[in-house]
Amino acid sequence: MGRGNGGEALFRGDPDRRRFLGLLSEIPERFSVEVHAFVLMDNHYHALLRCREANLSHAVRWLQTSYASRFNWAHRRRRHVFQGRFKSVLVLDEGRLDEVGRYLHLNPVRIGGLGLGKEDQRKARVWGCEDPGRELVSRRVATLRDYRWSSWRLYSGSDPGVPWLSRDRLQGGCGGRSLKEQRRGLRTYTEAPIRQGVLESPWERLVAGVILGEEAEALRVLKEAGGNRMQQTAVRRAEARTRPSWEAMVKAAEKQLHCPWDGLVQKHGDWGRDGLLAVATRHLGWRLSEVVGREPRISYAAAAQGIRRFWKRAPGHPGMRAFARALVANMSKGYI
Repeated sequence: MGRGNGGEALFRGDPDRRRFLGLLSEIPERFSVEVHAFVLMDNHYHALLRCREANLSHAVRWLQTSYASRFNWAHRRRRHVFQGRFKSVLVLDEGRLDEVGRYLHLNPVRIGGLGLGKEDQRKARVWGCEDPGRELVSRRVATLRDYRWSSWRLYSGSDPGVPWLSRDRLQGGCGGRSLKEQRRGLRTYTEAPIRQGVLESPWERLVAGVILGEEAEALRVLKEAGGNRMQQTAVRRAEARTRPSWEAMVKAAEKQLHCPWDGLVQKHGDWGRDGLLAVATRHLGWRLSEVVGREPRISYAAAAQGIRRFWKRAPGHPGMRAFARALVANMSKGYI
C-alpha cells in the first residue's frame, strides 16, 4: 500500500490512474512479480503481489518512483508524491488470500455515505448491525460493481481480462468448476459483507503489524528475517506476549546448574548468571533493560558486561554452550 504525501491525492483524475496502471502492468515482466489484485483510491492504492524472488522492495520502489516522476511532470510540480516508503504485509497463510483480495476490492464501498465508514464499523462492532435495507444494499452493490479502478470488474466479468493480472488463484478460491460458477461464487463471497453491513479487516489480526498468519510461525519468520529489533516496536510487543516468563527462565537455569538463583547472582566470576541473561536477551525475546528491571541486584552496566563475556567465552567452553542450547530448548516450546 502506498499513500499520497500528507494525505494529498495520488490520482487527480483518470489520466493519472491510467499512468499508474500502465506501470503496474509492467511489473510482471520486469520483475517476475505476479499481480493478483489492485485498487486505486483517491489518495492511496493497494496491490496484492506475489514475488518469485526476494525483490519486492526493488519492484515497488521502481513503480512508485516512476509514477511520481510522471505525476510531477503532468501537474507541473516538484514535490514528494508518496508519503515515505510503501507499507507491506506478508500473507504467510495462503488460505487467507481470498480474504485479502476481498478487502482490497471492497475499498470503494468503505465510506460513510454508504454506512460502511470507519465510524459506522466501530459502532457495528459495539452495538451490532441493523438491517441496512434493500435500497442501501443496492447502492453498495452498484458502487462496487461500477467502480472502474480496481481489479474487481476483471474478476466479475464486467470487463475483459488483461494478460498481466494473475487471476487463477482468487478466481477459483470460492469453488466452481466452470468460469461462470467460479465468478458466481466469488461475487457471493465478496458481496456478502456489504449486504450484511460488517466489513472485517484482515489487518486486525496481523502479527507484529507486518504478517498475516499464525503467530508462532510469524514470529519464527521475523526472527529469521532479523533487522533492527530496537526499531521494531510491534515485533517486541508480539514477542512479549509469547516469550517465557522471568520466573520460568530462572527456574530452568537453577535446574540445569543445580544452584539456586540467589547463589548464582552472588557468585563472583560464575558464568551461570551471565548465561541466563545472555540467552534471555539473544534468544528468548527479553530486552536488557527488562531483565535488569526484574533483578535489581544487577546493574545495567554489569549485566551488559556479563553478556558480552559469556558470548565471548562460550565458543571454547562446552559447558556454556550446552547450557545455552538446553535453556533455549526448554524455554522455546511454543515460542521459537
